[in-house]
Amino acid sequence: MSVTYTHPMSLPETIWEMLARTLSAEPKIDSTRNTPEALKDLYQRHLAVVLMNGNDPVGFIAVWPVEPGFVEIGSVWVDKDFRGQGLSHQIYDAVPGLPGIQNVIAFGVTTNPISVHVGERVGLTIVEDWTTPVSWRLSCGPCEVVAPADQPTCKKRNTSCWLRIIEK
Repeated sequence: MSVTYTHPMSLPETIWEMLARTLSAEPKIDSTRNTPEALKDLYQRHLAVVLMNGNDPVGFIAVWPVEPGFVEIGSVWVDKDFRGQGLSHQIYDAVPGLPGIQNVIAFGVTTNPISVHVGERVGLTIVEDWTTPVSWRLSCGPCEVVAPADQPTCKKRNTSCWLRIIEK
């Protein structure tokens, strides 16, 4: 098996369609923003990483601009047949070097303990204070569990939901 990090290769349109379908099927990924056009745009703006095995995508991560000075790390996916082989580490390792995230704060919020573990191994730091350097307004965003008015005092923070940043 030879898995390669593709940027800045040109990828066929079918890759973006396949990735959008696949990401939308994952229960822990926000599928509303993962359209083929959005994924391709992020990739072309140096805000995404695609791992390929031959002609097939086997891993993906996107860094989503949320407001000036902040990007959210999200849409992390590894093909189920390739999990457990270190590809998530390879994806996360590529993020700090993306030209599109220089001079911004890159953060991610997850409820997935495996993602927390992988992120820590590649330099994502868990932030216990959800007010700096990323405000709760950005880090919580739309939440399926907690009403907007209750987000500033959410009891899930740092117990089943974690905020992580890339230290630069």
